[in-house]
Amino acid sequence: MKLFHIAVPLSMVCCAFTANGQLPIPGTQNSSEAQPHKQSGSAQDVNVLMGAVQQASEFAESDPRYEAALRNLARFYYRGHSYAEAESVYKHALVVSEKVHGAQHEETATLLNDLALMLQEEARFPEAQAFLQRALAIREVAFGSGNPLTATSLNNLASVYSSEGQYSEAETLYKRALAIWEKFEPEELNLATTLDNLASVEQDLGKYSQAEEHFRRALAVRQKIVGPNDTGVAMILNNFGMYYNEQARYTEAEPLLRRALAIWEESLGPEHPNVATALCNVSTAWRHEGKYSEAATALQRSLAIWEKAYGPGHPKVASALINLGVLQRTLRNYPEAESNFRRALAIWEKTFGPEHPGVANILSNIALARQNEGQFSDAENLLERAMAIRQKLFGTEHLALAVTFNDLAEVYSSESRYKEAELSFLRALAIYEKNLGPEHPNVATVLHNLATTQLKAGRYAAAEQNLRRALAIREKQFGPDDPDSAPLLSILAGVQHMQHKYAEAELLYKRSLAIWNKAGMTKSMDFAQTLQNLGDLYLAEHKYDEAGPLFVQALTIKENSLGEQHPELAHVLTLLAAADVFRGYYVEAEPFCRRALGMLEKSSPPDYPALIDAAKVYAILLSKTQRQAQAELFETKAMVYAAKMKNKSRNDIKPTSP
Repeated sequence: MKLFHIAVPLSMVCCAFTANGQLPIPGTQNSSEAQPHKQSGSAQDVNVLMGAVQQASEFAESDPRYEAALRNLARFYYRGHSYAEAESVYKHALVVSEKVHGAQHEETATLLNDLALMLQEEARFPEAQAFLQRALAIREVAFGSGNPLTATSLNNLASVYSSEGQYSEAETLYKRALAIWEKFEPEELNLATTLDNLASVEQDLGKYSQAEEHFRRALAVRQKIVGPNDTGVAMILNNFGMYYNEQARYTEAEPLLRRALAIWEESLGPEHPNVATALCNVSTAWRHEGKYSEAATALQRSLAIWEKAYGPGHPKVASALINLGVLQRTLRNYPEAESNFRRALAIWEKTFGPEHPGVANILSNIALARQNEGQFSDAENLLERAMAIRQKLFGTEHLALAVTFNDLAEVYSSESRYKEAELSFLRALAIYEKNLGPEHPNVATVLHNLATTQLKAGRYAAAEQNLRRALAIREKQFGPDDPDSAPLLSILAGVQHMQHKYAEAELLYKRSLAIWNKAGMTKSMDFAQTLQNLGDLYLAEHKYDEAGPLFVQALTIKENSLGEQHPELAHVLTLLAAADVFRGYYVEAEPFCRRALGMLEKSSPPDYPALIDAAKVYAILLSKTQRQAQAELFETKAMVYAAKMKNKSRNDIKPTSP
């Protein structure tokens, strides 16, 4: 029986539009929103802006044109990700504003806000937080605690807290901003934005009923003011769809994301970057539903749009590359996945430097691809680098560290270092429980992964206990038909299966398949694997007529997803051949045997357990069809593979210190 499990997702979502959006200052335009579909600019543009600064400086620093010219130049640099130049100009403008208007003036607060947004993008969160706190203090004194400008500062400061993973603090500030917007009817669009932001933080905190209520209200408020086809409505639809994606409610996510896509295509044109965002995000739903071809097409289109809009070295291009890499990992195309991750890494490092949290996320994705290829030492080194980045930015108890501990545990488990894996999973679990509480879905995910390792180590009681706790968490949060409960049920079935508790295992396998069927996820690899495992159970019970059709269905799904020559097909081909042999369908079984052996003998590194099984099944078939000499040859092959596997295991044992 082959095991599978889910891991804490890393960087799998496009980040062109984040849910915790900033609000522009009235009378200005947020630099991160300005001209979103245009190139960063040319040398001619920067010369014009620098010329404007030079010309304005001749009037005197007190002339408002000088400060405005400085701000325009700073925003130009910011849009082009020339952060050092932008910071220098912003700080010059800030000095001018403080000198001309005073340190407590609104012009100064606006510059503090703009500079903070840029620092947030660079992951310089403490500095961004300090500038926004100062801007907030200025506005509270100048305008009072209930003014819309104060609400804007509260919203933007909350966004920084959210970026740092300080979700409770962010929630408090968003609620303060919301209370202000509620009092000002002309500010209803800002009310919708803050509702949207609050919903995203509540989603992070696991407050799902509140989050869904606020997403719905944000959508209703925005639609009432600007109509159902406004681009801002599409933004909320996009975020709402990603909320459903995170909960594995893909059939609910897809129509929202498709609607966002349609609005942006109609309003902005088919090559606008917002369209790329919607394509990228709807591909997440399609990937989980097993619609791999549709997901790949959407991601290739989003990549082309972003490359045309921004050039090949822009961070948004990296978003599509990361998602392509995740899709290719799902399809077991590990070299292609790693290639895309490394291209994204180069973009991110060049844009933000080698110690940005986004760099750590990509390193983790590369590490998991290396793990899948059996390059465990490389995977560990990459994860240790990711750990160092996250610890430096966030400390040792931050949620980001839990992700790294989980991923390290995955690597240890792949190496059969089960004790080290369990300790690392437990560290991840402790961080999640401390920060998010014992019933957050991320707790369930780590419990699931921990249980899978315990199952591989033969610790059935511990595995079952953790799986049942994980299942209880997910069912309490999302109900009995939650799609992410299906793999939990399948692994729990595996625990019963390995202990020969076939009746209990069969019920659990069938329950997991029923959930996937209801969720429309019958093309996914996990669904196929559960079909295969249930068929394996029927083989053990000698129910060959029940097993055969399940293997055929699993084979069809895997062939459609992986192609007809992928080595992973060999496992199900061998099982299908066995079911046919035991039913006496020798003619039908032989092509499956030959095909499985042909795949496995070409694969590198060799999958010795699969080779042994395939050789043994073929030997039985040859014996049944009176080809005894050939049968003995394959029996000998099986023994040779077993000896090689034993020798490999012995060589893989690492020396220990006395």
